[in-house]
Amino acid sequence: MYSDKKKSITRRKFVKEAAGACFVCLSLDFLAASEDKEKDKNKDSKGKEHLAAACGTYCGACPAYIAKHGKKEQIKLRLQKRFSSEPKKPQKGIPPSNWMDGLLCDGCLSGGKLAAHCQNCAIRKCAANKQKDSRCTDCEELPCYRITNLINMGHYLHRQEYLPNLKKIREMGVQKWIKYEEERWRCPQCGMPMSWYDAECVRCGAPRSKRLFPLPEK
Repeated sequence: MYSDKKKSITRRKFVKEAAGACFVCLSLDFLAASEDKEKDKNKDSKGKEHLAAACGTYCGACPAYIAKHGKKEQIKLRLQKRFSSEPKKPQKGIPPSNWMDGLLCDGCLSGGKLAAHCQNCAIRKCAANKQKDSRCTDCEELPCYRITNLINMGHYLHRQEYLPNLKKIREMGVQKWIKYEEERWRCPQCGMPMSWYDAECVRCGAPRSKRLFPLPEK
């Protein structure tokens, strides 16, 4: 009888300790995510000017840039979600889910590797020839046919931000704008960087920030 009681107590103690260990692990994961969020927030935007593209897009939220420069955890989670999800029906304003599969990019003005469509971009080439900072920010011809044609091509939602972004870059300065965009394109809960068409965070599942352009309802 004493032996059974001892076993029962031991079993109860084991369950209690296991539950406690799980709670600690979850707490540590949450703390780690919070610490990552704070570290990323405090990173200087200096040296990231190349993420402010010639057309005004923020390259840091581009799938091709994230595929090359994202954290290992982020890239792994994005790939898992991409290939475990069922194909989505086409939605107005949203490109196909596979539109940038296999593309890697260092950012529009990085001087490094560019995705093919960026390498051949007429806007980027024009700005490089005519503007001191290689951006359309201060161009007297803005908005020209090159940028309006791209905005209207596919009517993708992220392209609707080109002209407003160029105005903000002009008003804020490129470094402040980069910092602003870095914060805007992070998960509001855990700080994981998000891409243009992420409806939710790939790490914690939190919905995209309301500071971003809204996606059409499914």
